[in-house]
Amino acid sequence: MDAPQTPSQKLDVYQMVTDRIIELLSAGTIPWKQPWTDSGVPMNLISKRPYRGINLWLLLSLQYERNLFLTWDQLKKMGASVKQGEHGHIVVFWKQVKKQPEVLDDKEQPKTVPMLRYYKVFNIAQCRDIPNDMLPELVADDGDPLAECEAIVQAMPDCPVIQHKEQKAYYSIEGDFINMPKKKSFKTQSSYYCTLFHELVHSTGSEKRLGRSSVTDMSEFGSDSYSLEELIAEMGASFLNSFAGILDTQIKDSAAYIKGWLSVLKNDKRFIIAASGQAQVAVDFILNRKEQVPNEEIAEVQEASVVR
Repeated sequence: MDAPQTPSQKLDVYQMVTDRIIELLSAGTIPWKQPWTDSGVPMNLISKRPYRGINLWLLLSLQYERNLFLTWDQLKKMGASVKQGEHGHIVVFWKQVKKQPEVLDDKEQPKTVPMLRYYKVFNIAQCRDIPNDMLPELVADDGDPLAECEAIVQAMPDCPVIQHKEQKAYYSIEGDFINMPKKKSFKTQSSYYCTLFHELVHSTGSEKRLGRSSVTDMSEFGSDSYSLEELIAEMGASFLNSFAGILDTQIKDSAAYIKGWLSVLKNDKRFIIAASGQAQVAVDFILNRKEQVPNEEIAEVQEASVVR
């Protein structure tokens, strides 16, 4: 069991997350290329709330048979426990803390700043004595993945025009359109949608949508901002792929791909958190999600026994 952290211990949560991603990449695992088609999207067993942003990829990379997780307090409340020798997995969240020394805002209230914190969760495979009626039944997905892909595209709010005039895929910020090679140019229809999703995520960065600076500033190839935007598009597209039920098989040179991301991550510990957060916002836009997700996280965070 993981020992609680004492108040005097200060850990760099950015570095913890970045080190974990670097560890995975170094072992040849690309976290944002791990599908959840069979194991389900990682979610809390009690709230049924899917994990988001970097938490999605951190938990998905663990490759459990079922992606259902619980906090220590939730386990105790149901009379379950953690198997001997098992360790919790980190889940990060933002916590508003007062500025030190204290600064007041315009309403004479203490100003706060967001700080990255974490707590730990356990997969159901690490636990025992979970009541059977708490575990949802496995339901086979009989849907049509390609139809789901097309439904995502058709339902995207303010979707840019998609044309097929050139044999290359790109998003034009000046013309606000996406050009795609014709479907017959791809080995599979799934590959077509994998590429299209990547460009759709780029398009969310335009000023008329989310106004993401890594798009609106038209960053040069190879710059930090360009690398950030590419990872946002990679992560966002990977989420949409799994959401629709298709697999991305387009990485031809994994070694070079991994080497590139390792180089970026080793120089910027905040990079992966920023990219995953913005990718989540882009996906929410494409899927037209309106719910106030941060509010849904409050109960689980408050119930977690070890909050850093």
